Amino acid sequence: MSRSVEPRVLLAVTFYNGREFARRTMESIARLDHEGFALDVLVLDDASPEPGFSDHLADLARETGATYYRTPRNLGIPRNVNLGLATAQHLEYDYVVISNSDVIYAQNSVHTLLEALRDHPEAASATAWSTNVEPYSLPCGTDLYLETQPVADLIGTALEEHFGRAVIDIPAGISFAMMVPVPVLPAVGLMDPVFGRGYGEESDWSARATSAGFAHLLVTGAFVFHAGRGSTLAAGLVSQTDIADWTNQHIVEHRSPMFRWDVDGFLRSGVLDENKPAAVAAIIRRAAAENGYVLLDASRDWVDVDPTLVTVTIRSQTDEMCTAHWSGFTTEVDTDTGHTTAAISAFFGGAEPTYTNIPPATWEDSERLGYPVGL
Repeated sequence: MSRSVEPRVLLAVTFYNGREFARRTMESIARLDHEGFALDVLVLDDASPEPGFSDHLADLARETGATYYRTPRNLGIPRNVNLGLATAQHLEYDYVVISNSDVIYAQNSVHTLLEALRDHPEAASATAWSTNVEPYSLPCGTDLYLETQPVADLIGTALEEHFGRAVIDIPAGISFAMMVPVPVLPAVGLMDPVFGRGYGEESDWSARATSAGFAHLLVTGAFVFHAGRGSTLAAGLVSQTDIADWTNQHIVEHRSPMFRWDVDGFLRSGVLDENKPAAVAAIIRRAAAENGYVLLDASRDWVDVDPTLVTVTIRSQTDEMCTAHWSGFTTEVDTDTGHTTAAISAFFGGAEPTYTNIPPATWEDSERLGYPVGL
C-alpha cells in the first residue's frame, strides 16, 4: 500500500455486559491519535443480558462517535469478533482492530500498531504489550495504579520513545487489541465458530495465518491496558480463579500440532526476557522525567511521598543495590560505581531527586570519592 494513501482502520470493540468499565473504554478509544489515517469505531453488543446495559452502551457509542450494533441473540466471542472482521471486509477497510471491552488504549497505540504493519506487509497481526495478556504482559506487581488513562498514555509514550518501530516475531496474536490487515482475511479466513463462546479462536486463527505464510508481530512500542476477563467472567466462561477455559486448546492442538512447539520454542528463546526489563526501565525513566523521583534509605525515617513519583530505595548498604518503583513496576539501578547517588542521578539522565532522606556528604573530597551510604 502506498504511503501517500490514507489508510482506513475499523476498531471493532466487543461487549457482553461490562457497565463498570464501558465508559472508560469508550472514552479511551475516542481519545486515540489517528493522525494520518481514518479511524472508525464499531461497538458490537453481543445481546448483553444486564437490564438497561444495552441502552447505556448505545448512548455511550453516540456520545463518543461510534456505531452501535446489538445482536438479536447471543453469539459468543468468536462469532461476535467475526462481525467486526466481516464488516471491515465488506466495507473495504484496510485494517481492523479486534478489541476487548475491558481495555485502556495508550493514545498513540493504534497509530504505532498501524505503522508496524505498514513496515511489515508480510504480517497477519500486530499485538501490543499489555497486562493480563500472557505472555505479552509487562511485569507489574499490581494493576491498582494502571487503570487510568494518564498512566496508559505515559507507558505508551515511554515505549514508543525507547523501542521506536521495533517488533518481535511471535507465534500468535491475541485479540484483546489485535490489528489485522484486511487483505489477509481471504487467505486466512475468520475466527472459527467451533470454539463456541470463546477461548482458543485466536490461537487457531494465528496458526492458520502462519500456515498461509504470514507472520505475527509484537509491537514493542505500543501499549494497551487489559483488565482481563471483563466479558468472559460475565458470560460464565471463566471463574474468579480461572484465567481461561482450556478445553478448546485441544482443538488447536489437533488441527495444528506444531503450534504448541512454536509457542514453547518462542518462550524458551529468551527474547521476551530481554525486552521486558528494558521496557520497564524505559517506563520508570519516563515517569521520573514527567513526575520526578524520591531517593530513600530504608534505614532512616522518611515522609510519605506522592505515588505518582518514582521511588528509589537503597536495598543493600553493603552492596549498594538500588531498586526503582513506579505504579507496580520495578527495575534495578546499577550503582556499582563507588558513587551511589551519582549513579542514581545518571540513571535518570542527570536529574536530582525531588526528595531524599539521605543527608548530604560533608567530608573533604566527598564529591569525588562518592557517598558510602552506610555512614
